[in-house]
Amino acid sequence: MPNAFTRLVVPDTPISPLTKSTYLRLGSYSSEEANLVTGLTTTGDESLTATSKQGSDNAGILAFTNQDLQANVEGAALMKIGRGQTTEVANGNSQHMVSKGTYEIAAENGVSITAGANGTPADITLTASNRVKVINKGHKSETNGGDSEKQTMGNTKEFFQGTRFTCMKGAVTTLTMARSVCLFFGESFTFKVSRERSVNLSDMISVTIGNKVEFVKGNDIKHVIGNSTKSVFGPDYKSADSDTKILRTSDFKLAPGDDFKRVGRDGKVCKTSVSVIEEELSKGQLHTEEHKIVRREAEIMSSTGNEEVIQKKSIIFM
Repeated sequence: MPNAFTRLVVPDTPISPLTKSTYLRLGSYSSEEANLVTGLTTTGDESLTATSKQGSDNAGILAFTNQDLQANVEGAALMKIGRGQTTEVANGNSQHMVSKGTYEIAAENGVSITAGANGTPADITLTASNRVKVINKGHKSETNGGDSEKQTMGNTKEFFQGTRFTCMKGAVTTLTMARSVCLFFGESFTFKVSRERSVNLSDMISVTIGNKVEFVKGNDIKHVIGNSTKSVFGPDYKSADSDTKILRTSDFKLAPGDDFKRVGRDGKVCKTSVSVIEEELSKGQLHTEEHKIVRREAEIMSSTGNEEVIQKKSIIFM
């Protein structure tokens, strides 16, 4: 077959070389056609483990034109290639338009789309007038070397099954102008080595069903402007090195059961003390009391008839 030659040549002039002509020919390249060979190769899988590059043997059918090429087909067009295909657009744009129908690409070993050559910045734009559906049945790797912007004008649902690792280096700003509902079923561990500030300008309700352990190393300051209510349905244990309590108004304490207190020194300064005790029990090994003795003398005078009696009585108040 390489020894057969058939040419359909349309030269610019009757004496123009083949490189200045439009032709369809069968056979090997001639010496004048050496600069037409672009050296393009295609890769093909001969087996599941080996990949080889397929090149042209410069035999077969060669179509060349130094002008535009246009093909109009009113029916269906079918092209089946056995060993591989490579298409190169040296200068200009390449467009593929399907006005009515579906454009489908199927490749057994993958599809690769690259924009930009030799470090030239280029964009990839995917536009859908309805829905974009991406199905990935294997691993997914995504690398972004610049800014990322995402706009969603509808509902968003995300479902993760497995382990998720997120690493953020920089600043994070989140603005939510809607209701936020978070449901978490599992175990959560949070480790922070940073400062944290929280400002809430609305109501906040926290419900914990289970144990809650909070450890603070440093100062713990709580300032409440308004009412503060604490209800404990069970034992309440408090341990502190020192305790200072300052009240602007009254302090009320109700203990229907036992109220036990053991101190080293008990001091109290009050203007008025009122104590109502139904039953008092005291036990001690050392008891010291200090009293002031006040002596008062009073004279009582009485008159009966013609006799006058003067009585003096001493009363000692302890």
